[in-house]
Amino acid sequence: MSTQDGQECCPHGSNADAQSVPKIPHILSPAQVQLLDYTDALDGPHLVKSLKLLHDIAVYHSTEPIDEEEKDALYLIKGLWECIERVIG
Repeated sequence: MSTQDGQECCPHGSNADAQSVPKIPHILSPAQVQLLDYTDALDGPHLVKSLKLLHDIAVYHSTEPIDEEEKDALYLIKGLWECIERVIG
């Protein structure tokens, strides 16, 4: 199979491509790796349900006022569960 510019395309990649891709632990911070370790035990749907519950408790069931920093964090939680939903499709 060839691309539009005539280069050969291998559907499984090449050995050179695999060697140039950085390993995931090298591009993630230690905190991100730790988060992935914690969430590895949960499957996608349960993780999404947990994040939604956490969001809803903070927004709808708390009597404490929410400041801008907390609103931003809740928005990021929503973005995280939406990304996970797309991945588990």
